[in-house]
Amino acid sequence: MKSKIKINPIILLLFSVGILSVGYLIGCQSNVGIPSYPQGVILNSGPGLENIQAATDQFLQAWNKRDAAGCAITYSQDAIFMPQGYTSVEGRDNIRDFFNDNEWEVIEGTVMNIEEEVEEVIYFGDWAVMRGLGTITTIETDSKDINRFKWVMLSRKNKAGEWESVWDIFNDIEACG
Repeated sequence: MKSKIKINPIILLLFSVGILSVGYLIGCQSNVGIPSYPQGVILNSGPGLENIQAATDQFLQAWNKRDAAGCAITYSQDAIFMPQGYTSVEGRDNIRDFFNDNEWEVIEGTVMNIEEEVEEVIYFGDWAVMRGLGTITTIETDSKDINRFKWVMLSRKNKAGEWESVWDIFNDIEACG
């Protein structure tokens, strides 16, 4: 003797709507962190480039103030900075010390300014690879030097959603003056 379970069609409908609603809400939550920029393609203009330039500008502002701690905070804890003519510098604290000890070796009264422009960026979710050009202008009492350089950087978003440099390498193009 087989017993049949009778399910009210309204209860079945409500149960189905409930399951679909839960699935929909879970799906919506999983899309929250998806970036709005094209992924895996080179961007050389538009909001994606402007976004990463804004993150780069934070470093530039600190550098122009000769603020080593402000520069270093734009790097991840495990970052590697590869300056031309030096061995690689590993870790945010060591990068801060490098900036303190080496970046602003000039005579008192010297004016220095750095500018960098992001030329291209490729996004990969919470990671980005970018390349660009920059200049450092040094003005002393009787001279003005302009040092041009090119750079490549790998960055990732930290838990707060801010970009941090993971690998940073640059080299000079030529000295102009």
